[in-house]
Amino acid sequence: MRVLALADRPSHAEVSTLARQHDVEAIVTLGDLQPSWLETLDRIALPKLGVYGNHDDEPYMTWFGIDDLHLNRIQLDGGPSFAGFEGCVTYRWSSPGRRVGPSYTQQQASKLARRLPAADVLVCHCPPRGVNDDPDDVAHIGFDALREYVWRQRPRWLLHGHTHPQPGRIVDHIGDTEVFYVNGARVIDLK
Repeated sequence: MRVLALADRPSHAEVSTLARQHDVEAIVTLGDLQPSWLETLDRIALPKLGVYGNHDDEPYMTWFGIDDLHLNRIQLDGGPSFAGFEGCVTYRWSSPGRRVGPSYTQQQASKLARRLPAADVLVCHCPPRGVNDDPDDVAHIGFDALREYVWRQRPRWLLHGHTHPQPGRIVDHIGDTEVFYVNGARVIDLK
């Protein structure tokens, strides 16, 4: 299955154009996306699924018909199953009245991840700890619970955004799980 994954910054072309040009079978959003970047999703008659990122403060998944994968599992017809985990590790307190997207302490994430169903594809905004994260940057540390999930459930693929790994240091596997880091738009063949 070929998917168009979107995360953290605008794509270089309209989403509908990219989907058509690359003959994708689904759109997967990984969070921190502005609604204006997604406006052409209305033109796409494909499955759309995803998670929110820590900077998402508007319900764009509802607006654009994107199925929310957070702690859910969706099986696509004739394709892989997807499960998701939203947000990032909490790293600051928001000011009163300021809306921000989801974030969790490591302890909160650990409790939530117990409810994360097994699936072929794990879709997350923030990666598991040690996978393309930055242990020296509190804003870009990965989730311990997602690392444990991957070792226990062994999804075939993991798609994530959020972090900014050094070129040449991008992790592409954790055990048997193939990892795809996304920043902008990326076409991924899940095979």
